[in-house]
Amino acid sequence: MKKSVQIVIAGAIAVVCGAFLGSLVQTQFNLSALSALGASFSLVDRLVVMGQDLVGFAPVYGVLLAAALVPGFLVTAGLLRLLGWPYRDFWYALGGALALWATLALVDVLAPMPTLIAATRTLPGLLAMLGTAAVAGWVFAQLTGKMTMTVARHGLIAPFLVLAGVGAPEPTLAQEAADYRIDVVAEGLDHPWSLAFLPGGDFLVTERAGELKKVSPDGHQVQVSGVPDVFASGQAGLFDVLLEPGFDGRAGDDRRRGVFLAYACGTVRENHLCVARGQLVGSELMQVREIFRARPGKYGDAHYGGRMAWLADGTLLVTLGDGFDFREEAQKLSSHLGTIVRLNPDGSIPADNPFVQVDGALPEIFSLGHRNVQGLVYDAGNDRVIAHEHGPRGGDEINLIEAGRNYGWPLATDGRDYTGAMVTPFKRYEGTEQPLWSWTPSIAPSGLTLYDGHQFPHWRGNLFVGALANKSVHRVVLSEGRVVESERLFSELGERIRDVRQGPDGALYLLTDSADGRLLRVSGQVLEQAQTMTLTAEELAWVGERIFRNECAGRHECLVHWNEGEAFPSLGIGHFIWYPEGESGRFTESFPALLDFMVDRGVQLPGWLEDARTQGAPWPDRAGFLSSSSATDEVKALRALLYETRGYQVRFIQERAARSLETVVNAAPEAQRPVIRERLWQLGQTPGGVYALMDYVNFKGEGLSETERYEGEGWGLLQVLQAMDKSPGLRPLDRFREAAGRVLTRRAELAEQAIERERWLPGWLRRLETYREPTDG
Repeated sequence: MKKSVQIVIAGAIAVVCGAFLGSLVQTQFNLSALSALGASFSLVDRLVVMGQDLVGFAPVYGVLLAAALVPGFLVTAGLLRLLGWPYRDFWYALGGALALWATLALVDVLAPMPTLIAATRTLPGLLAMLGTAAVAGWVFAQLTGKMTMTVARHGLIAPFLVLAGVGAPEPTLAQEAADYRIDVVAEGLDHPWSLAFLPGGDFLVTERAGELKKVSPDGHQVQVSGVPDVFASGQAGLFDVLLEPGFDGRAGDDRRRGVFLAYACGTVRENHLCVARGQLVGSELMQVREIFRARPGKYGDAHYGGRMAWLADGTLLVTLGDGFDFREEAQKLSSHLGTIVRLNPDGSIPADNPFVQVDGALPEIFSLGHRNVQGLVYDAGNDRVIAHEHGPRGGDEINLIEAGRNYGWPLATDGRDYTGAMVTPFKRYEGTEQPLWSWTPSIAPSGLTLYDGHQFPHWRGNLFVGALANKSVHRVVLSEGRVVESERLFSELGERIRDVRQGPDGALYLLTDSADGRLLRVSGQVLEQAQTMTLTAEELAWVGERIFRNECAGRHECLVHWNEGEAFPSLGIGHFIWYPEGESGRFTESFPALLDFMVDRGVQLPGWLEDARTQGAPWPDRAGFLSSSSATDEVKALRALLYETRGYQVRFIQERAARSLETVVNAAPEAQRPVIRERLWQLGQTPGGVYALMDYVNFKGEGLSETERYEGEGWGLLQVLQAMDKSPGLRPLDRFREAAGRVLTRRAELAEQAIERERWLPGWLRRLETYREPTDG
């Protein structure tokens, strides 16, 4: 047999031996790390993992080993020939180990993950893997004996060629046709990571390198100053941006301007996931301070998590990755790595966090057992938290997040290590939560939104998941707490999707991940008119009773009333305004219009009321009203009429409010009209929302009259719609109620009469508390 053939065979045998031993080392060190977490394995479990690693990991390690041994053996053979050293077997073994060490160091520098082979994360594991290369070198020396450099050059390449070609292409997913349009809002963004929607139509966009940009609807970009120092390297950088609930960017010391940033801080040797908050004034972040820093610090620049979301109680969830090399930390309550934490807005710890009373536990932890959560959303309609996280090679997950629960990583996963090695014997593990959905092959999910807008009615209630590796967006359909369907969208872009959000106008917004990243708007059906408010007869009666109780506490005598401090009587279930004859004021008169409405529908009015409806209220002032209201037959008859016609009155309120909607939309600045229309549409989808619109228009008007202003600020429906919170976490009706509270509080603060602050405001705020769904109790 020719020496060249002998060398080929010897090299192949050496690599196979080394790959076999390396697979066993990888398996045992990995299982040992899981055992340290309390996991137990049967003999069958161990044998299965060993077999799986021999099939999945050994070929990959064999290629890596061959790539290391070819130059290593060439150098060793050359030195032996040149220097004539004895102990040839020893030098080949040492040369193999050193060659593998250099190759691993090079791969760990060039690869996106800090450490390619999990066993080498610790010194004993690294030495054991180097030992497998030393054995391969010894075997090669034993099989070949003395050889010439010429023969070595011809033969030592063979193992690399024989073992190369590992891996298979990922299958493609089908895409359904959809009716949508994609427009570019902005481009030239440097690896944009997250976005938030500002009042007035501007965006805040984070760039991974550490810049925060304010982007206008026409694409103009302004850098925001005051961003804290960011550690930017590899996957590390500036991550999520989140506005505080009720964010209001207008001038004034009492405005809410809080902006929260998640980012990597520190150095490559020791870094953390940090969260800071500041006040956005123009294009500057002011009063910036760090409110959270993950513990412990770690080395490397991978797996930070970095998404944030508000819960309904005003607390903040923040996701943290496992740091890649520290995956076992995800099972330890003494570490923030691989967890989701819950904070108060000032960074303090909520007293009801699940592990506050657990000795040795970090009290910020909300859930654990996560690998790298990069999508997080609070579903206000169902009061639940939904997250997705990266698996290794396969096993990307969607999970329902609950306080105190363990989501399994690295004890359980559907994925494998990037080398093909088994992470764990278990796809499911007792005491940990199962995912709602899992992707294998991986799509590398990033960004998550729950759609509830009007532009894609058939997509309402669906999740939208950005995909980096898959270069698309996945629409995920949930039903009864299960994923029942998944569809791939927007793959024609051919771009990595870093973030996906629903805008306040009901469109979807995407961020593409590249050095020339883009902000894209995906629009569908656009409503040209505001939502018509439709209710069943039963729902309309419920609204009428609510309004009657708001204005009159359901009392018959209150149907004809004159409030202290007002220049007019208030009549009917909606306390419609009726100015005395010859009088007018800053507030819009509505009672004569109600009378016209009822007459047009066949209601017979008493003669005196028929005459007065075109002239004005028959009482000149409150004193005159009080002197006659309890004694005159006219007042008694009017109360009886208004009680009997409550159904007509609630229909009048409904039609009046419905007519107001498009007027309100058109009165808004042009850039705000799609947002105002979207909010009206969302409120119009539920009985509680329709009730709130009807009652508020009747209660405080449209907000369009220039006479209904204090210091230039109105308090009608338009102003409330403009003030509605843009951040997720609350239902549209809840956001409307909170915005109305802020607007009316502001009105009382600006009012000249103290009675507005001292007596009226508390009553107004109690009234707003009725803006809830019938099912809310």
